[in-house]
Amino acid sequence: MLWLHPVIQLLATMMAFYVLFLAWQKVKILHLGQKGKFEWRKHVFWGRIIIIVWFGGLVLGRVAVHSHWDMSPLFLTHSQGAMIMVPFMLIAYVTGSVMDRKRQKRFWLPVVHGVNNIIMLGLALYQFYTGYFIVVNFIL
Repeated sequence: MLWLHPVIQLLATMMAFYVLFLAWQKVKILHLGQKGKFEWRKHVFWGRIIIIVWFGGLVLGRVAVHSHWDMSPLFLTHSQGAMIMVPFMLIAYVTGSVMDRKRQKRFWLPVVHGVNNIIMLGLALYQFYTGYFIVVNFIL
């Protein structure tokens, strides 16, 4: 059970880079004048899966910590990082869903969605950093 959380979160974070790559294709087409194809369905599908997995991983991680250890400062830092990600996950899911349901030309909503998700991916990398020390010091 203890390995489930870090492995799932690592895989979801790696997939988030794939979703970012798909989004970059759209940026290149719209703003850099390059030709290409934006894989809208893949971007939406994997984006939703990643957000759901990250949130589920947050819950799984909290359960693992509370059932096996007391909260140490190392866990607190990691836990706070996860809690900071929650509103970003909500914004990502809502803005993505709005754009998916009602497709039209927009300017600000995709910008908010993209900036939000880049910040969220940065937070996920911070989670990887703090989680690495938890794995090394408490699981191994």
